[in-house]
Amino acid sequence: MFRKSFFLVVSVLLTVSSLACAAEEKRTPVEEFRGTTQFQLLQCQIKAKTAFLKVEMGESKEAYSEIGMCLKEGRAEIKKLFPKANAQVAKKPAASKLLKEYYAVWLTAFDGISPDASELKIAYDRRQGDASRKADEAWHRFEIEAGL
Repeated sequence: MFRKSFFLVVSVLLTVSSLACAAEEKRTPVEEFRGTTQFQLLQCQIKAKTAFLKVEMGESKEAYSEIGMCLKEGRAEIKKLFPKANAQVAKKPAASKLLKEYYAVWLTAFDGISPDASELKIAYDRRQGDASRKADEAWHRFEIEAGL
């Protein structure tokens, strides 16, 4: 019962997030980059947890292909947005450097979504939380330097 409720909540969250992203069409390139990196990270984290729950419930035999597809698509989408965001802050070299740093920290967090084979759930959740906090911290340093 709990797992079915979890899947329902996840589906609703993904739908609401998709609609919210579509509604924000008048964002600057930096705002779009930030919002999309946050969305992609959360979406793939949720898909990873969902994929492993499906394996536990016997609904799937493996989870890594679904996670891998999410990571591949998310990375491609962000790669398209970065040049526009960086161009927006190009006149501030320090801000541009911090935006690149955020991108690198985000990529590290994003690539870390796939759980290690012998990783316990609590260790995975802690690792994901730490990675998200590091990305948020890098973004805040960028915001301060860029004057956003």
